[in-house]
Amino acid sequence: MSPTFEPNHRSAAPLHVAGAITVASLVVLLAVAACAPSSGGNGNQAEPGAPGSGVVTSGPLPSSSPGTATPNVVSPEPAVGLHRERWTRVEPVLGTSEVLVHGSLTGGPPCAVVGRVEVAEASDRVTLTLWVGQRQDAKCDGPQSQVGYPFVTRVTLAAPLGTREIRDGAA
Repeated sequence: MSPTFEPNHRSAAPLHVAGAITVASLVVLLAVAACAPSSGGNGNQAEPGAPGSGVVTSGPLPSSSPGTATPNVVSPEPAVGLHRERWTRVEPVLGTSEVLVHGSLTGGPPCAVVGRVEVAEASDRVTLTLWVGQRQDAKCDGPQSQVGYPFVTRVTLAAPLGTREIRDGAA
């Protein structure tokens, strides 16, 4: 009678587990390597947006602290469908009769632009009324972005603000 050979099934299981762990480790390693920043030939990181870098940017990052948006500097421009809009704050420009009016437009240009700023001055107060509308040629039908568009615009007063109270004409 010849001896029969029966494979030991218990010894095959650890090989399958070890193979699965090796494959899983390689997948994780490849995923991490794929997410690593590309580098130039000299070992330095490639400049985002540079040709061949594979990185697409939308422009420079704002220089403000996280959580605050850098305002877009705007000047009043011709607009239609004007309505009063509240501003968020006003700050005087030291040594001048100018103030900076800060606010946020829903959506931004071309469907939300500063059309004009009315100024009413008295000896004890200054009332600033911000008028917002859309550009005359803007196509603003249909869904519009609801993202806030922070802005600042410069307004010249007849005299420096001094201790006068500032009021919002849209309030």
